[in-house]
Amino acid sequence: MTESDLVRRLTTIMDIDVVGFSTMSARDEEHALGLLNARMAIAQGLVKHHRGRVFKLTGDGLLAEFASPVEAVRAALEIQEAMRAANDQAEPNDQLVLRIGVNLGDVVESGDDLMGDAVNVAARLESIARPGGICVSAAVYEQIEGKLTLGAEDLGEQHVKNIPRAIHAYRLTLGGAPVVAAPAGDGRKAKRLAVIIGIAATAAVLAIGGTWLLHERSEAPTSTRTAQAPAPAPAPVAPATPPATQTAPVPPANPPAAAATPPVAPPPAAAPVPAPPSAAARPYVASEVPFVPQWRERRLEEYALAEGDKAMAINVRGWFAVATRRLDETEARRRALEECNALVEREVPIVRDFDRCVIYAVGNKVVWPYQAPPMPPAPHVPATRPSPPLPFDPATVPLITERARLNLQEHYMRTTRHRALVLGRGPLEWWSPSESDADAIRRNLQTCGQITGHPCAVYSVDDQVVVRVPQLHRVIGIFTPENAQSADAGRRAAVERYLIADDWRALAVSDNGPVGLVSGRANEAAAVTDALNECERTGGIGCMLLAIGPFLVGPK
Repeated sequence: MTESDLVRRLTTIMDIDVVGFSTMSARDEEHALGLLNARMAIAQGLVKHHRGRVFKLTGDGLLAEFASPVEAVRAALEIQEAMRAANDQAEPNDQLVLRIGVNLGDVVESGDDLMGDAVNVAARLESIARPGGICVSAAVYEQIEGKLTLGAEDLGEQHVKNIPRAIHAYRLTLGGAPVVAAPAGDGRKAKRLAVIIGIAATAAVLAIGGTWLLHERSEAPTSTRTAQAPAPAPAPVAPATPPATQTAPVPPANPPAAAATPPVAPPPAAAPVPAPPSAAARPYVASEVPFVPQWRERRLEEYALAEGDKAMAINVRGWFAVATRRLDETEARRRALEECNALVEREVPIVRDFDRCVIYAVGNKVVWPYQAPPMPPAPHVPATRPSPPLPFDPATVPLITERARLNLQEHYMRTTRHRALVLGRGPLEWWSPSESDADAIRRNLQTCGQITGHPCAVYSVDDQVVVRVPQLHRVIGIFTPENAQSADAGRRAAVERYLIADDWRALAVSDNGPVGLVSGRANEAAAVTDALNECERTGGIGCMLLAIGPFLVGPK
């Protein structure tokens, strides 16, 4: 076969290998092979679930390919989670630990098999992964950054067996630690990267059994991302729900639309931050479950009282499923995830990365891998409303697409239930109805904050706008405290409080730390002038206007 006859293509390769399988096999070969086959069947099921293909079994592991690096890493995460769950229930001699390597590169097809440099590099990445861990190449890391919520350890340039060039590698840190740079003296890259990668999902769909679901078809769900968002759905009708299947409101999102490039780009959005390992075992409290409406607390409390092995899976929109009275926790976790994700697939027109369900609780312990969604300071909305009142008009909402305006006109304006429209970085707008203003505000801020990784701002409550929108400057984004990173320590608390008000206020920042922060001004122009003067008065150098109210602004 000549070079021109070779079929080459770009793909993502996953290499899985069992740690210490030779020792396990020497102890009891038949038992070890049975355990291996059972665990590899789980891995193969998850590979298939993420649209991957196993193209080779390697004795004590397997090789698989994926069209998407994001799906490959998500599958790797779920495989390791499934192994950990199985090991938690197994005797010491029945515990099987995996290492996984993932690489993106060029391969050569040979029938159903794949060969080439990309496969070899994936194998070497697997060899330097920690037991129970995942190691990825820089090519994969670049593709998952901003899409998955993980920390990473930057290993720098690695020289591995039979690969003639150095490979830049990252170990994914499942506990959510930020990126850790490699030591300078070992030949690895000695720089620290700010890495927190955003997703709302870890799912497994393998078990079969009974589960009760909790969700509600909301009356007028709406959500839009300017950059990438799901397509709109007609306003669903709240059905009568049988006792075995209850629902919790959450909005489907609108379709994607092209994002306009702002004249002054805000800093990149960080992703939802995983909780530190110590936070993963806090007691389950029904009222603390995020995204779910308060009036469903009774159902959440029933989970706390349920006996036997049990698990709860939740979704950022508020869909959730509970599996109780299971044979073991492994089955409960899988069943809860399976039912929750199936529910999302049925109810959400276009499922996005953040829609995937995540295990929230196992037994009466919270194992959700995220911190609480970032929220603006309490009380989340101004204590007073602008006077005279500012009536809600979809045509004047900033940072949204025309399709989003139509959705707001057709659904937000017509619902008789309490609702709140929140705006977040991305840009993203989100709303869903609830039984009270307070609950609508809380839930929509939680969902928006979880998706964007930053506090979002409440734009309107019911039919009234609660913030003032700049008219003399162009709105280019939503302000969050991270936008004022240059502010000195003494002013950061004031910057945090600045988020919540309904008056004309403005924030100017400088190159050397001082900021100009003013509020209670008569109009937009006065707020801008006073903020710039305040910045210069306090010693600021290179003062420039950053925000008016909760909005990042640029020249008109």
